[in-house]
Amino acid sequence: MSTPFRLISDWQKHLKVNGREPTTLEELAVAKANYEHSRRLAEIKALRAKLAVLDQFLPALAERGIQLAHRDLCTYDHGKTVRIQTAMCSRDDKLFAALIDLGFREIERKDWGTKEEQVKLKFGRSLVLTIDVTKAVAIAATEAGVPA
Repeated sequence: MSTPFRLISDWQKHLKVNGREPTTLEELAVAKANYEHSRRLAEIKALRAKLAVLDQFLPALAERGIQLAHRDLCTYDHGKTVRIQTAMCSRDDKLFAALIDLGFREIERKDWGTKEEQVKLKFGRSLVLTIDVTKAVAIAATEAGVPA
């Protein structure tokens, strides 16, 4: 007697449709979508308190022409830090300047590509944000008229 065909591997046992393993490609696609959806909801739940603090800055940011609704908010450390990314994966110098003006302080800066740095900002005791900005060296070179 032959072994029944399994669509998923042993490491994919988390993928379920109605409590069982998917048996068709459509069920597999639905199981993957459900898993990703539940993972994202758990991520948002972990960020709930930090997002509530960040909400108070929305009017001040809007006055400066910055809309956080146009950016992706996520976390890579289980809710300790809110990662704010632009839709185009570009640098967010305007947001950085606005956050500094609003009382955030820079606590870390590290290289993040040829012309970018990843900056970690903190407000109060618990709100920590991470954004990408243009490297200071690249800004200085641009202002001097020299390509960085």
